[in-house]
Order: sequence, then structure tokens, then C-alpha cells
Amino acid sequence: MWHDDNDDIMKLYNIINVHEFDTPLPAACPVCGIKSGHIYMHRYDEEDHGGLWVWCSNCHNFSHSSFKVPDWWRNLSLFTIFDLHAVPDNLDEQAKYIDDFVNKLIAIKDDKKAKATTTTDIPCEKCGTNMINPYSGSMGLTCPNCGWGWVTSYYDPIVRDTTEYQITLLEGNNTSTETIRAINQVSRRNLIKSKQLIESAPQVIFKGDAPEVHDMKEILDKEAVLYRIEPDYPYD
Repeated sequence: MWHDDNDDIMKLYNIINVHEFDTPLPAACPVCGIKSGHIYMHRYDEEDHGGLWVWCSNCHNFSHSSFKVPDWWRNLSLFTIFDLHAVPDNLDEQAKYIDDFVNKLIAIKDDKKAKATTTTDIPCEKCGTNMINPYSGSMGLTCPNCGWGWVTSYYDPIVRDTTEYQITLLEGNNTSTETIRAINQVSRRNLIKSKQLIESAPQVIFKGDAPEVHDMKEILDKEAVLYRIEPDYPYD
């Protein structure tokens, strides 16, 4: 049975902004201490009205509330507004899938925030002046006064993503020359077979890692091709 009478469960939301790991979910439940805490949001409209769910798969404490969804959030395709209700039983059935997706969104959010930060409160070891980040990312810091600094290797979240994605061509695409050539580029089939893929859709036309899928996505979007990426793809 699910319980919604312990406000401590809401502390799970703090994981969004304060976390030590690249994959903060599942998180330690603030009620029972077991690493079974989850978070999901769902945007209901373009003005960021939505809902927030935090819950624990172990002790079944949860909270659900109306919520202004942050602009970096993306809804999972698994759920529509009609699939969601206050008790997170259906969310819990997909907890692993949700955690994986939310971890990627958090990594993208953190990456964008780091790239937008140019000044820090870290003092230079040589002269004490606050260091700056001249790399538009978390690749290093340098002192604007004496020039002392350091650089380290850095990889965008999309590069660190080890998920294999697949692109499925959907029904409803036209067979114009531009569309066929786009399918040809993505599926690596000849033009005749690319046309046949359109006519026999839905068809899987590509499998690959996140950066590869990003390139294929750009090709398809340019020609307004109808497609679906699975699992949910969090990158623009």
C-alpha cells in the first residue's frame, strides 16, 4: 500500500540540484534510507504547468503535487496525461527506465549550467584572485590576474551516454525525392529500398549510440520525416 503522509519524501527532489554522482537516481529514500527513491515530472502544457511525483519503491512513501516544470525537462513518451494519477504505481513499474532518462536530463542540465558559468569563487593558488572559466564549459580554470590555471579532459553527456538507440520510420511519410534521400542516408539502403521502407513503415532504419543518432536526427528533421527514437532520446 502507498503512503502519502510523510513530508520527508519530498526531500528527494533536492537530488535534482544537489548530487555527488553522474547517475543520482535511484536515490537513498529520506524515509527508509534504501536506495529506491525516484522522481518524475510531466509537463501538461506549453506554459510549464505540470505534475511532480517523488516516491520510494521500498517503503512506498510518495508525494504528488501540481508543479511548475523546469524548462529543461522533457516528458517521457511512455506516459500521457491520461496515464498519470496521484498514486505512482504505474510509474514504479517503469522506475528503472524513468531513472535512466531523468539521470540523462540532469546531466544535460548540469552541463549547460557549467558551460554558462564563467566566473567562480575558487581563489587562485598563486595570487588569490577568483578564477574564471574561459572554456565555456567545465574544462578548466585560469586566473585573470596572473595566468595560473589548469585544464582537464571533459566529455559532454551525449558522449558519455552508452545507450543503444534505434530510429523507427513511422507511417505517413511522403515519397518525395528529398524524403527518400534522407532515408537513404540514415538507413544506408539504396534509393529503391529506401522508398520501400517508407511504403512499408513502421520500420527500424537505424541503430547506434547517442552521437550517431544525433547526426541521423538532424538529417531526418531537415526533411520533416516522421520517426520515433527508442528509448526516449533526451538530446536536442
